[in-house]
Parts: sequence; structure tokens; C-alpha cells
Amino acid sequence: MSETVLEARKISKSFYDPVRVQVLKDISFSLSKGEFVSVVGKSGCGKSTLLYILSTMDTDFEGDLLIDQESTSGKKEKYLAHLRNEKIGFVFQFHYLLNEFSVLENVMLPGLKLGKYPHEQIEQRAMDRLKMLDIQSLALKKSKPTFRW
Repeated sequence: MSETVLEARKISKSFYDPVRVQVLKDISFSLSKGEFVSVVGKSGCGKSTLLYILSTMDTDFEGDLLIDQESTSGKKEKYLAHLRNEKIGFVFQFHYLLNEFSVLENVMLPGLKLGKYPHEQIEQRAMDRLKMLDIQSLALKKSKPTFRW
């Protein structure tokens, strides 16, 4: 049996603008180590809201989120930031690469910040991820600013 790494238990979320609008209702599921999952749905159905909750960046919801069988409820922001850095890979719909770094260096940044592995190992792991996505040819490419003077 595979190890559960992410579990959502009865997650519900509402926004108030100015009346209450429920976006998520009783969402429950679990993901095992090595499992790949896609979240699909119509625009406005709550996909991004769910992902923000799963990433621990939104903590204002009902229910419980467990990462590696540990509840994230009531945890302080500093702890959640460390947890995100160590255990969660997340690419936003509108992502921003740091222009002064190459694609490879941008991928390496979380690992370097964590300081858990030597630089060479972080670089190799980052390159492995680029190869997994078949974009290793972009590793040394620097992103360009999106504005002009």
C-alpha cells in the first residue's frame, strides 16, 4: 500500500462579497507518494482556491489538510512556509521567473534556500526535473523582462 502524502478532509471554503458565496463544499481525497493528479473544471469553479488551500497559502477554510499524515490546522505561518519549501512543488497559473537567473537557477532556488543538500546535488535534482518535463534545453536560458522602456 502506498504512503499517503496529501489528504484533504471535508474542505469547504466561502467568500464574502458582500454576501456569502460557497466555493468549495466537503472536498475529501488523498494522494499517495508518486501519484500524479490533475485538477480540471470550468472557470470559476474553485480550482485555484483548492490549490491555494492545498499549498497551505490559504488557511481560512473549514475541514482539515494533512501533509505526510500531519494536520496543518493551527500551524503558524513560519512553519507552513518551511513546510511549503520542503514538501510542496507548486507552479502558479501566472508564474514569475526571476529575470536575473536562468531557468535552471530558478528551479534550484527553493532547494538552495532550504540548505538541506549540497549545491551540486540541488543542481542535478533541478536538471532531472527539467528533463522530466523535456525542457532541459532551456536550462541556461534567462527569462526576459515583460516590459519595455
